[in-house]
Amino acid sequence: MPRDSISTVRANPTVPLATGCAALAFLAITAGLFAHDPTMLDEPMTTSSWLLTAATLLLQAGALAGRDRWPFRSMLIVSALPLALAALAPNSAFTVTIIPVTASVFLAGLHFTLTRTIRWSIAVVTCVALGQLINRLGLGDDEVLQTVVAALAQALVVVIGPLLPACVLSSHRAATSAQREMLNALAREREAQISEAIAHERSTMARELHDIAAHHLSGISLMAASIARQCESHPEAAKDGALEIRQQSRAVLHDLRQLVGLLREDDDQQIKTLASIERLVDTANRNGRRVDLTVLPDGERDPGRLLSPLAQLAGYRMVQESLTNVGRHAPGADSTVIVDAGDSDALHLTVRNTSPTQRHDSGAGGSGLGILGMSERAALVGGSLDFGPTDDNGWVTHMRIPFDPDRGNR
Repeated sequence: MPRDSISTVRANPTVPLATGCAALAFLAITAGLFAHDPTMLDEPMTTSSWLLTAATLLLQAGALAGRDRWPFRSMLIVSALPLALAALAPNSAFTVTIIPVTASVFLAGLHFTLTRTIRWSIAVVTCVALGQLINRLGLGDDEVLQTVVAALAQALVVVIGPLLPACVLSSHRAATSAQREMLNALAREREAQISEAIAHERSTMARELHDIAAHHLSGISLMAASIARQCESHPEAAKDGALEIRQQSRAVLHDLRQLVGLLREDDDQQIKTLASIERLVDTANRNGRRVDLTVLPDGERDPGRLLSPLAQLAGYRMVQESLTNVGRHAPGADSTVIVDAGDSDALHLTVRNTSPTQRHDSGAGGSGLGILGMSERAALVGGSLDFGPTDDNGWVTHMRIPFDPDRGNR
């Protein structure tokens, strides 16, 4: 889709280079043809005229290189530079200067809206027409009116010629982008409908869970009260009641396991622990990332043995979120995950990455919710989270998780 934002245009250094080379090559071919057939010349050209023409082409190519920041100003400068050449050294090879103008108009029409491009193209038509007019008059053309009409017609051809195919390509790209957006919107709507249906089903199962638990537990409570009265007067009935309580307990546990299993969010039905970090790192390396895992002290097999399952899950999620952030904000960077259980009071988790080696869009910043989530998880288990840039333009995230004293002493 054509864009009005100048910052969205991505510069390609090969474009001005290719345009300059093509224009100089065409100038060389023109010089060869004039040398072979001098009658093609309106006026004899001196060496200085050839050099000034070549210099103008190089300046036009240089101005074209600035189209990434000032696309329309660059287009205007490219079309205005030949005016100086026409005033200083009018010559028969002046028409070669329209090659960079054609390239600049095509690129502008390809990346920007038609309305804005046409507004600037009027100025380009004026510059090209004036250049052709001044050059023809400088060569001694006496038919002023005919020269003005010819110059204006040539300027219109120079601008409209590349603008039409650029608009066709731009319209095709806009239609493709709109179709893609429509498909994405339909996919998001479908996902929202699925999520709503899942939420409804979960709510239904939660109510069913409540009903099952209330039914079984109320029956167990009544039987327990009856057994308390029958222990001395009717021992056999009390024994039967105890067996019934056992059966009811098994039934409620079975039903609860089934419903809780359906309500779990994790597809793999596994609680994430610190031992799962190794599998997380292996997956990242298989996906083309470079991630190293270090467990301290050396030889430690179960660094999370003194942590509760909730604390281990908090540590795992911190490493997972940190590696995700590296892939999003520092593509190509090397990462190191350090699991340090050497402290007698707490476990230390560190994820450090180097400077990114690939270009990424600095404007597409994160929402900050990942850092907030990690901080909340750390606070939930009594720990802390530190993060920030490093001296080598990288990033480091560190989480401290205190050991659970109920799980033994170091």
